[in-house]
Amino acid sequence: MPFLASFRCGLPLAAQCTLAIFGLLGLYAVPPASGRMLLLPLTEEAKAAVAPVAVATGARLVAKGPWPGSLLVEGERDALAPALLRRGVIALSAQIGGCGEPA
Repeated sequence: MPFLASFRCGLPLAAQCTLAIFGLLGLYAVPPASGRMLLLPLTEEAKAAVAPVAVATGARLVAKGPWPGSLLVEGERDALAPALLRRGVIALSAQIGGCGEPA
């Protein structure tokens, strides 16, 4: 019984800590509204589509990303996101993985 009571007391604290950590990671990964972002393809088909779709939506290619098929681009998140998500590509903050300099 004492173990169960101590578990119940610590559960809310553990839940809050977990929520705070995932919240901070989420905020760190959200791409900026405008500027440099990392485009990360999730499938093999997405790797072939990432560059043409990014250029078609007005993004400027900056460099290869740190992962296979990823690209560092400069553009507008609102223009890029819908077209990329339909093809299996997600946009992340360029601060992740050491790609790009802070603007």
